[in-house]
Amino acid sequence: MKKLLLMLFLFVPLTGMRPEALKTVYICTGPKAKVYHATPKCKGLYRCSKEVIAISLDEINKTRRPCKICY
Repeated sequence: MKKLLLMLFLFVPLTGMRPEALKTVYICTGPKAKVYHATPKCKGLYRCSKEVIAISLDEINKTRRPCKICY
């Protein structure tokens, strides 16, 4: 019984993690950029006037939306 409870307490926190929160996305740091991308090779990033950086999906502010090309 103790082993079962121990296993339950170990695995329950792992199942609560959201996989989309751990996902890496790519954004343009330009002043007019409003979307995030699935890959750094997306056609939508070709016109980026600044730097393309990789960040986690959790770090994106709510003003950005997914790219219509790669999502």
